[in-house]
Amino acid sequence: MPTQLKRYILTHEGLNINVKEYRASRSMKLIVHTDCTITLTCPPRTAKIRAANYILRNEDWIRQAVERFRTRPPKSASNDISVTPAQVKVLRERAAKYIPQRLQHLAALNGLHFEGLTITTTTSKWGSCNTLGHIRISCFVMLLTEELIDLVLLHELAHTVQMNHSSKFHATLNALLPMHNEKALNKKLKEYHITKIRQDD
Repeated sequence: MPTQLKRYILTHEGLNINVKEYRASRSMKLIVHTDCTITLTCPPRTAKIRAANYILRNEDWIRQAVERFRTRPPKSASNDISVTPAQVKVLRERAAKYIPQRLQHLAALNGLHFEGLTITTTTSKWGSCNTLGHIRISCFVMLLTEELIDLVLLHELAHTVQMNHSSKFHATLNALLPMHNEKALNKKLKEYHITKIRQDD
């Protein structure tokens, strides 16, 4: 477990952000959880004014993410995903609006680069990255939690520097995650299954 050094709450126009400083953190990163709570992880000794300014710069993204979870349909207890063609269209439209900006944000935040992005409707994998650095992301990631969407995106970004699943790759990915908890997040991700795409009644 990463060592937490400090914790406090910042409030901004109705938003309550849990700020946590971690010894292993190298940059500030935001997480919006499914219960609409917000966490900002920071490097040690990050000034409160710097954290507040970071929140202000990302306010629009925070509010969009919170609203997305508030209006998101409830998932089944088993996390099996079964959608109609009409729902696939909606998911693809949402992904086309959200994923490009989020992927670019995460890439810039971590000093990474990718060559292109394609949104797909594949049910066999959440994402992929080829040797040219072109990333493909399934629109079904929009049914995941915010932290799991970021896991998928950071997983593919990690492939831009490590085109394998070696120990170096996992070390790279773990360092990119705000809570440095790849194993725990992968366990959560494996609970989700796209079982079928059924026809509209």
